Amino acid sequence: MASVSTANPLSIGHVSLESVRGLLQPHPAPCLSLYMPTHRNVPDNLVDRPAYRHLVEALEMALSFSKPRPEIERLLEPFRLLGSNARFWEHTRDGLAILAADGRAEVFLLPLPVKPMALVTTRFHTMPLVQIAASTDRFNVLVLTSRAAHVYEAALVEGQVDRLDPVPLHGVPGSEAAHGELGRGDVVDEEIFQPHRVNRGMGPSGLGYSGIVHGGTGSKQDDIDADTQIFFQHVDEVVHERVSRHSGLPLVLVALPRLAAVFRGLSKNRLLLEEWVAKDVHLLPEHELPALVAPIFAAARVNRIGRELHLFGQARDHGLGSGDLSDIARAAVAGRVATLLIEKDRFETGRLDRATGAISTDGEAAADLSRTGDQPALRTEDLFGAVAETVLLHGGGILALERIAMPTESGVAAVYRY
Repeated sequence: MASVSTANPLSIGHVSLESVRGLLQPHPAPCLSLYMPTHRNVPDNLVDRPAYRHLVEALEMALSFSKPRPEIERLLEPFRLLGSNARFWEHTRDGLAILAADGRAEVFLLPLPVKPMALVTTRFHTMPLVQIAASTDRFNVLVLTSRAAHVYEAALVEGQVDRLDPVPLHGVPGSEAAHGELGRGDVVDEEIFQPHRVNRGMGPSGLGYSGIVHGGTGSKQDDIDADTQIFFQHVDEVVHERVSRHSGLPLVLVALPRLAAVFRGLSKNRLLLEEWVAKDVHLLPEHELPALVAPIFAAARVNRIGRELHLFGQARDHGLGSGDLSDIARAAVAGRVATLLIEKDRFETGRLDRATGAISTDGEAAADLSRTGDQPALRTEDLFGAVAETVLLHGGGILALERIAMPTESGVAAVYRY
């Protein structure tokens, strides 16, 4: 998780359920949470900094009710730092999240837009991050040739994929190249007639591992095939350890059929989808790739949602599922929720007693504070968010669905462990 303070350069965290869990640990109150949509290109992104300033003003106004000026300035220092960084605002994505407490902040560039919101509460408001991390709209793409591998993140919006965002493979030899490329030369000895091949794989533990692969006296093609397998094994380990294990996102493969068969035959990545794009990327214009991967992921997404809804229906029929928020809240606190289905972009004001599971539904409604800056930030917790966080802390799974896909009107549905 990336931290931002005046003593450290600006760095950005990656959205995952793992990173959200880190935010759920106790932090000194007040906890400040700011969310807003952002734009990638001019002239659209010219509105982002004014909107951000309004949200920061809302935080400042809410803090002024109970905090002295020196403490307010200390709490807002990371926000001021980010607001003054012109280069940052030239390289945003589709959304921004900043969560700060006691002069520190966690900053996330988001792959999907979020509603503008500013809150000052006793806990971080993590529900937008939870929903993105648990979204059925995001996936990873592995573009593979016999000599290089690239990984991207993409999102399905209204059935379309507009762009692929490169995922850097940090800590991997060669990963600092453009688009985080992992090259064959970083893994195997390119001198084809050398009797040894060096495989700098990550190993089963995800740590540095080296092993010697002995070459024989076979044909040149045999050596090429052996080196390709060594390279693909390394790619599979790196993608799993550096990407899939943290993101939990489905993985779409793009490769020629012969290469795809080799990679799929050795891959241990359970998130690798059955269908793939059978194309030679050397002959494929980069702008055409999003349209090719979109239908494969869209079909997998439909199947996944269908499976989850079927499992919920079966569980409810056997008394192991519910759509009642009060029941689900009590089950969440008891650690009984195996899977929580939750409606996207829904904010329910209220509080959860994290000891008993009792809920109250009073509080202010969420409002868009990014347009005027003349209202204080919200000081009411999100009830749905509190339940989702509790499920996460007890090891349960979460799936965020569009309202039309939800099997209940309450906006929540749970499958119980027992």
